[in-house]
Amino acid sequence: MQSLLSYVSLTVTCLVLPTFAISQATTTIQDAPNVAQPISPANTALALQQDFISVAKRVFPGIVTIRTFVRVAADNDAEVAPDTQTSQAKTDASQQGWIAAPGAAPDYPGFQPFRSGTGFFVGDDGALLAALQPLQVGPERLVDLIEIETSEGHRILADVLGIEPTLQLAVLKGAVYQTWEKSSIQPLVFGDSEALEVGSMVLGFGDPSGPERFMGTGLLVAKPSRDCYQELMGATYMQATMLVPAGAHGGPLVNLRGEVVGILSQLEIAGIGTRTTMGSAWALPSKILAGLFASIQEANTMKSPWLGFSVMSRTEVATARGFKVFQGMSKPKHGILIENVFQPSPAQLAGVQPDDWLTDFNGVAIHAPVVFQRQLYLTGVGQKAVLTFTRAGESYTKEIVIERRPEAAKPR
Repeated sequence: MQSLLSYVSLTVTCLVLPTFAISQATTTIQDAPNVAQPISPANTALALQQDFISVAKRVFPGIVTIRTFVRVAADNDAEVAPDTQTSQAKTDASQQGWIAAPGAAPDYPGFQPFRSGTGFFVGDDGALLAALQPLQVGPERLVDLIEIETSEGHRILADVLGIEPTLQLAVLKGAVYQTWEKSSIQPLVFGDSEALEVGSMVLGFGDPSGPERFMGTGLLVAKPSRDCYQELMGATYMQATMLVPAGAHGGPLVNLRGEVVGILSQLEIAGIGTRTTMGSAWALPSKILAGLFASIQEANTMKSPWLGFSVMSRTEVATARGFKVFQGMSKPKHGILIENVFQPSPAQLAGVQPDDWLTDFNGVAIHAPVVFQRQLYLTGVGQKAVLTFTRAGESYTKEIVIERRPEAAKPR
């Protein structure tokens, strides 16, 4: 990928200011007698194109199409026999449409298609990440059957390992390989979303149902300002300049090395609905995504666990309130700050207040929001959590039962 990283800056300049860029590119360097040929914009574009091709070859094998189905009601199960269909078509010339071949039958008798989307493998054992929307019939109901199709054309029935309703995230795993041959899974690897800067080039991938595929290029225009999605949903996502078709949601956002730095998401804000900004793509960053994937897969959770407070890392506190204020705060050696507390909530009823510091969760030292989130999922809804806090230099411990996030407490 060295050539891609070397030429991105020049290529962007050529795209924005072609006259200036070409005049500069065709000027020889006087102080470098070993340079025999001027830089060619055409060669630069060809090198960039070849590197994009390399990224596509690396990423697409890890992407799958997701198709979901729901059961047909019993009174609609009766199918029209092929010969009856043919006779009806002959007698009614006004009917238009494709006539199925004799003997053709639905892929899954008793089921009808519901929705489709994109997912991608992130584990050698067949586990994959996807958006929840194509799997969700209602707030409390998932689809009855999920099929994934690999880039090789293998069709696999999948199980749901767990979901995160608040973030519209699902973890699936291939269960029944219909060809009786386990497809050669080519999982993608997580990259470091924190290493990206505004202006970094990113690529989005998707494989909607049908022959279409999606690959888009864009620039990162906004980094997340929070690692905690408990209160401010939009602050947790990255934003890039890219038009993403609906069927590509659930696909990966990758860096120039083909590493996953986020999952393309349909951002839903409480009280606003789906947030759409013309030319913008939203992605949950890999810093949060990787931890959630491991936690959801391990805990098999189907609900959003909730204690009723949002948190900030020490870096976020220093950025939001200023370094001098942060330096003057009374704080423990480790821990994260309680930013806001929801009322009523388990935390509020236990006496937790804004500006307390959370230091330990069931005996695990909390150094960052992602560590707190992992412990929250692993403990699970309905379970007791022993939390240690400090306030004004004094430590206190509370036993709090984790609840399912109520509708009123959806992130805004």
